[in-house]
Amino acid sequence: MSKYFKAYKAIKSLLKPKPSPVINSVKPGKRLKEKRDIQDSVVKSKDKTIAVLNEEGKRNVRTTVPLKNTNKEIAEILDKKK
Repeated sequence: MSKYFKAYKAIKSLLKPKPSPVINSVKPGKRLKEKRDIQDSVVKSKDKTIAVLNEEGKRNVRTTVPLKNTNKEIAEILDKKK
């Protein structure tokens, strides 16, 4: 084989579309009830804290500790615990 044919063959194999992997099933989440219960208790305690604050304090609490990040961190901690 010539060196040009080998190069052509190598380039052709790189340009060939790769099949995408097929997902046969999705694994169910673990400890979902426990995560949800803890997240709900965090929301309730945060609401109690915010109820006492003035408008500026409420804004500070909401921006410095977003609920989305808190819930994500709780889920990660419980996943590590197992």
